[in-house]
Amino acid sequence: MGGKIIIVLFGVFLLGLVIYAVNSNIVGKLGSPLGSLFHYSSSTWSITAPATISSGPAAPRAQATPNTATYGGASGSSTINPAEIPAGFALNQLSPYFKKITFGGASPASSYYYGTITLTTYGLQASDTVDITGWQIKTDRGGEYIPQAIDLYDPSGLAAASDIIVGPNQYLYIYSSPGPFNLRLNECIGYIGNSNKFTPALPENCPSVNQSAISKMGFTGACENYIYSLGSCAEADPNNIQIPRTDYACQNYLENNFNYKACFNAHVGDADFLSNQWWIWMGSSPLDQYHDTMDLFDKSGLLVDQYSY
Repeated sequence: MGGKIIIVLFGVFLLGLVIYAVNSNIVGKLGSPLGSLFHYSSSTWSITAPATISSGPAAPRAQATPNTATYGGASGSSTINPAEIPAGFALNQLSPYFKKITFGGASPASSYYYGTITLTTYGLQASDTVDITGWQIKTDRGGEYIPQAIDLYDPSGLAAASDIIVGPNQYLYIYSSPGPFNLRLNECIGYIGNSNKFTPALPENCPSVNQSAISKMGFTGACENYIYSLGSCAEADPNNIQIPRTDYACQNYLENNFNYKACFNAHVGDADFLSNQWWIWMGSSPLDQYHDTMDLFDKSGLLVDQYSY
């Protein structure tokens, strides 16, 4: 009887040792295979097969950071090379139109010639339109703000200036000389240079006279000769001595067909009536005569382009 009690007590003692070892994590700390074979829960003991050791898939390689930066704006996001950002400027100081509207060149004014600053819009997309009135051109010695201009010059001469809204593939020429008003060129604009002084002079490339139509109108030969002698965009003088006093049809034709109004009415519907050029007269120049750096800023004060000479 006493031997059985001793055996029971010894078994209880061994069981207590096992429970103590597991609760104190002695088995797991041994680092032997036994530590990975036994799993203890609050309710059961179980033996599990050891997990298969695997190195697993290789970790993905770090991707190289592209040498570009992306920023958003009114015209959508754009990606630029950080090397294109001018010194002294950060990415968040760039306009949504950075490098989309650019300086095309500059020539400072001298004692003998007016100065010119050119802007181009070749970076704009086909559907882009941008209001650039109020943008600033800042130089080392001053600056200018882009003003308003007349988009479609009306024959009445009463067309009001409005903000300059440019599209792709257009030019803005800014002259240091004075001018009567700023405007966008068109097919007939050279005619208004006859009664207004512009420096530089407006281009004279008005639509030419249809000679075959003239020859069928019954004018005198002298009248026809006079018409063919007129330069492009030249206004005719119905009282010119070359025209016979009795050729009333010729005089009437000259009076009503060789001026801006007649040209405008005949060609305003042409697909290419409006030019891709805007001419602006500032009356002064912010450029240094020898060397300068120009910065173009949009209305928010963000950099659009930089140019040095």
